[in-house]
Amino acid sequence: QIPREMRRRSKSPRAAYGSRGVQAKAILDFDQLNRTTPIGTSDALRIEEPEEPKNPFASPLDSGIGHDKNLIFFYQPHFIMAFVAGAASLGWMAYYNNGSDSIQNIKLGVVGMCFAFLLYCSLPTPVPNSAFMRPHPVVWRVVTGASITYLLMLVFTLFQTAHDARVLFTHIDPCRNGLASCGPAALIGEAAGRPKNLPERSYAEQCQVYTGGKDCKLWANLAAGETPCFKNVQETLEDEFVLAHVLGWFAKALIVRHAGAAWINSVIFEFLEYSFQHWMPNFAECWWDHWVLDVAITNFLGIYCGHLFMSYFELKTYRWMRISEIKSTAGKVSRAFFQFSPQRWDSFSWHALESPRRLMAVLLLYFIILVADFNAFALKFILWVPPRNPLNVYRLLLMWLLGLMASREFYEYVVNRQVKRLGHHPWLAAMILITEVLVWLKFGLAEGQWSKPFPRVVVVGWGVAAVVFAGWFAHHFHVVPARLRSLASPRGRAR
Repeated sequence: QIPREMRRRSKSPRAAYGSRGVQAKAILDFDQLNRTTPIGTSDALRIEEPEEPKNPFASPLDSGIGHDKNLIFFYQPHFIMAFVAGAASLGWMAYYNNGSDSIQNIKLGVVGMCFAFLLYCSLPTPVPNSAFMRPHPVVWRVVTGASITYLLMLVFTLFQTAHDARVLFTHIDPCRNGLASCGPAALIGEAAGRPKNLPERSYAEQCQVYTGGKDCKLWANLAAGETPCFKNVQETLEDEFVLAHVLGWFAKALIVRHAGAAWINSVIFEFLEYSFQHWMPNFAECWWDHWVLDVAITNFLGIYCGHLFMSYFELKTYRWMRISEIKSTAGKVSRAFFQFSPQRWDSFSWHALESPRRLMAVLLLYFIILVADFNAFALKFILWVPPRNPLNVYRLLLMWLLGLMASREFYEYVVNRQVKRLGHHPWLAAMILITEVLVWLKFGLAEGQWSKPFPRVVVVGWGVAAVVFAGWFAHHFHVVPARLRSLASPRGRAR
C-alpha cells in the first residue's frame, strides 16, 4: 500500500498542474526503489505531464496570456477583421477618387500603398517556424516579400485611371525592358506609353467537329497546306491555353491536395465560363472544348499527374543525410538535387461532409481558387495584356507559390483546434485577390465593360443550384441527424 503521505501528495495532479485539461500520469519508478529504504521516504512516485507536440502553425502570442481579462480582445489576433476593414477601406478610397488628374492619383496611390503596408505590419508576429523548409526557408520568405510587393503594386494601380494603368503596364513590360525574349504578339501596347486594345478571340465560332474530306489527315501540317479531318479541334489543341490548362490544374492539385476536390473545382469553373462569356468573349467555347478537351482531357491530366506526384512523395521514405556525411561526389550531387524536394509531404483530409464548418471551409477554398482563375482572365482583358506576355506567367507562378503556403495554413486553421488564427499567408492571398477584383471592377465599370446584364438562363441556373444546395444542406446536417437522434432515443428503440 502507498502511505497516506504519498497518497496526499499524488491526490490531485490536476490541481498541481493547473486545469488545462491535460491528463497527468503517475509513474512509479521501481528501478529507483531500495528495498531497505521505507517507501515513504522514497522519491519514486513522480507526477509527469506529457508535453504537447509543437505545432508550427500555433504561437503563444495567439492566446493573449498575461493581460487583463477585459482587454484580451485587443491582444488576440484578428486577421479576418483586419481583412474586412482593409478591403473596405481600399475600396472606398479607390472608388471615392474618380478624378482624371494623374499627379493627384499618383499621390493617392502612394498613400494607399503606405496604408496597405502598415495594415500588414499591424498583424501579429508571424510564426517563426514555417512548415515550408525546402529548398531553404529564405526562398519562402522571398515569396512572401514578392507577394507583399505585388499587393502594393495592385493598390497603386487601383488609384489610377484605366488609361494611366495601361500606360504604366507598357513601361513595365518585361518584353520591352529586355527581361524576356518575346514575339510581336506578346508586347503590351504599340510602344512604351502607347497602349493598344487587344482583340479577344472567341472559341465558339467554329464548333463543327469533322471538317475534312477523303484526303484529310488526322493531324495535318497546316503550314504546308494539308487538309485536317478535325480542323477546329486541331486549331484549339495548338492554342497556348491547352498547356496552361494542364500545368494550371497540376499546380492547383498540389494546392488543394485532393484529386476529387480539384476535379470538382474544374467542373465549376466551366460553368463560370458559361456565366461570364457575355462579358469576355475569351470564355465562349464550343461544347466539346468545355467538356471534352478541358474537363475530360487537359484538366483531368493535370489533376491526375498532380495526384501521382502527391502519392509518390506521401509514401516515400525520407532518410536525409548531411552533405558532409556523404563520401562520394555523386552522392553529394544527388543530395543537393533532392534538397529541392519536400522534406515531408502531408495530404489533406478535408472531410467536407463531417460538419457545416468543414463544408463551408471547403466551399470557401473553391471560391478563392475560382476568383484567382477568373482574375487572371479579367486583368489581362481590362489592362490589355496579351496572353503570351510574361507578366501573366509571373503572376500565376507567384500566386501558386503563395497558394501553397496559404492553403497549408488555412487547412491547419480549419482542422487543428490548437491553431487560433488564420495566418499571414491566407490573409495576404485574400488581400491580393480582393484588390485584383477591385481593379478590374473599377476600370470595367468606368468604361462600361460590365454593363451587359446576365442572361436569364445564367440567373435561373445559379438560382436553382442555390436552392438545391440549400435543401440538401438542411437535409444532410439537420434532418438526418435529428432522425438518427430520434431513433437512438429509448422511445425510438421501442418503436
